Amino acid sequence: MPSADFPMKDRVVLVTGATSGIGLETARSLARSGARVVLGVRDPVRGHAVADEIGRAGGNAEVLPVDFVSFDSVRRAAGGLSATQPRLDVLVNNAGVARRRRETTADGHELTWQTNYLGHYLLTRLLLPLLKNASAPRIVNVASEGHRWGRVDWSDLELANRYGGFRAYANTKLAQILFTRELARREPGILSVAVHPGAIGTNIWRPLPAHLDSLIRLIVPSAEHGAEPVVRLASDPSLPAAASGRYFHRFRESAPSRAARDDETAAKLWDVSARETGLEPRQ
Repeated sequence: MPSADFPMKDRVVLVTGATSGIGLETARSLARSGARVVLGVRDPVRGHAVADEIGRAGGNAEVLPVDFVSFDSVRRAAGGLSATQPRLDVLVNNAGVARRRRETTADGHELTWQTNYLGHYLLTRLLLPLLKNASAPRIVNVASEGHRWGRVDWSDLELANRYGGFRAYANTKLAQILFTRELARREPGILSVAVHPGAIGTNIWRPLPAHLDSLIRLIVPSAEHGAEPVVRLASDPSLPAAASGRYFHRFRESAPSRAARDDETAAKLWDVSARETGLEPRQ
């Protein structure tokens, strides 16, 4: 199914990781469609450069600083957005990293786990009131087919004992899909989907060995190609409510791994994530 820029006039859309790769191309495309795009960025200087570029092209964009390695930063971002916007129509959880070596954040969590999953879990939970103010709110979680190699090991959830860069990445993508599933169950008024945008050569793979990073960039499509299904899921008015909680492989709905369809694990992961981010499970 080809991509299309559906009319998004005056709809407020937050895209995380919006200064490069799929996030940047998603922001550009949605702005062209008339959306008021909020750029969730770690580097405000780069963010303002993107906002200026979008403005020169006739779009509307503003910068929201947010660094997912810091729960305090996520809370400030959510508070700042809530203070300036009456509603949020679409949340695109896109920012992500991959790391060869295990690192921990100041909050005490493995960096990939916090950046790709826990931080976005916290942001989403904090923004639920704004999303509920919208007439047809959506959440798009940018996941990956890499989730099929992911596992939820409750005895070593953040890979303190058997860390591997791709294993850590795959686990976060599995967690994203489980989160999408549980979010749809708990918040039926919000259309929540997860999407694999395709194997895309973006900056996330820079920490890989140089020869692998170069190979990926030779064999995979562009970030523009990867943004197409994200934009469609964020904006297509024909997407049915029944799609909530589902996983898409680019433009087509697809069955995720068996682990990603485990409702008991999804519910437990929600509660564990709530405790780790300082939220109440039922909040």
